[in-house]
Amino acid sequence: MNMFKRWYDADSVVSKAINKLEHSTEAVQVRCAEFIIDLLKDVELEELSLDEQYDYIMRRWYDKNVKVSHAIEYLRLSPVEVRRETALKVIKYLKELTS
Repeated sequence: MNMFKRWYDADSVVSKAINKLEHSTEAVQVRCAEFIIDLLKDVELEELSLDEQYDYIMRRWYDKNVKVSHAIEYLRLSPVEVRRETALKVIKYLKELTS
């Protein structure tokens, strides 16, 4: 049974990265989204279909920007170990962008 409400809460590092990203300005979110997409562009992802991603009402914070939404989806579909490694890089990158 899954005890976590959101997929990224299963790993504290991923959850921290997503939380920091959520509370960043939109400009920082977009730059970080480009960073995430660049990191994950060559990773084998589980059934990536970004078109199906918008078959519902867009109510999540990251659905407001297509690039950010795509980056989060890339992260969600990446293998667990890659997701954690990427999250660590995102935390470091966000610190660089905001300091």
